[in-house]
Amino acid sequence: MNFMLRIALQLLAAFVFLLICIQVIIIGVAWLFWPDLMRTGSTSNHYEIFVVVLCSVLFVVTLLLIGWYLGKPIYIMIVWIRRLVSGRFDPPPGWKDLRSDHKGTLKIPYSIYKEVFEHLRMLGSTLQNNEKALREAEQSKQEWIRGISHDLKTPLTYISGYSAMLVHPDYRWSETEKSDFLSVIQQKAAHLQELVEDLNETVNGPIPLNAEHTDIVELVRRTVADVSSAPWAVGYAFVMESEPEQLSISCDPKLMTRAIRNLLVNAVVHNPENTQIEVRIKLLDPRIAEIRIKDNGVGFNQLAERDTIQSTNEHAGLGLSIAKKFIEANGGKITVQSSLGEGTSIMIRLQAEHI
Repeated sequence: MNFMLRIALQLLAAFVFLLICIQVIIIGVAWLFWPDLMRTGSTSNHYEIFVVVLCSVLFVVTLLLIGWYLGKPIYIMIVWIRRLVSGRFDPPPGWKDLRSDHKGTLKIPYSIYKEVFEHLRMLGSTLQNNEKALREAEQSKQEWIRGISHDLKTPLTYISGYSAMLVHPDYRWSETEKSDFLSVIQQKAAHLQELVEDLNETVNGPIPLNAEHTDIVELVRRTVADVSSAPWAVGYAFVMESEPEQLSISCDPKLMTRAIRNLLVNAVVHNPENTQIEVRIKLLDPRIAEIRIKDNGVGFNQLAERDTIQSTNEHAGLGLSIAKKFIEANGGKITVQSSLGEGTSIMIRLQAEHI
């Protein structure tokens, strides 16, 4: 109501001002050309014709001024709305020229619609923030899907490897060995089911965490045993050492397991056989758990060159990126050091509580 009242009063003031200007112009011209008329008050045909013509001209001029006063701001608003529709959320060119240099307020005639301009600016800012949030959510969703798609390869490799060993005609496995193979296949099938369930989870922001107190030593030990027992990791030497027998941290054990597994799988698939892979855990001050995964393989630089050649469908180098995101989501930090021909060392640090 205040907005409408202010517009009505400003328009009324403009009309009154123009009316006064018209009267002043008529009186001034009449005084200039017919001074006797202004003194005696008598009229003439010439004066009447003059008044009619002058009023007609001033009426047209008044219409043009009113059109400029009302139409120019509306044109700017239309241009602004078109920019918003086209996805350009910043103010239109010349927006700064609509404000006075000293006070920063809108110039006449734009000040009459200052609320409209302010709401257009706020709308543009809101739409821009919404678009940014939507892009970030979509990016998080795509990264989550890529990560799960990458991790699906690991249990599938186990299932494929052990099933191929079971049906191989040149080997006769004992019932105990068959039972072990089937047990691994069953475990990896359950892992596949978990990953598929994660794939259906809605991710619109940070990685979802289900943090709990976890013995990181036991978690890493199981992951190392799992990767080292895979058929495709037979030719690799794994070493696992930990100074504390137990080390509790608050983390999402499922995501942390995926992170450690990705790093260990990378150390296998990107290095030749007979590579030694060392995993060491120790407690640092002040209560920092350090996990170091070190190999004496080809080195990260050579690996990076090879990854640039591989197709994106093979998820080249994605395992390290996934592990980094999961570790950082759990409040940790990861550092990678590598030298060509000398191997790679990955250091993970997490907040810990010694048991």
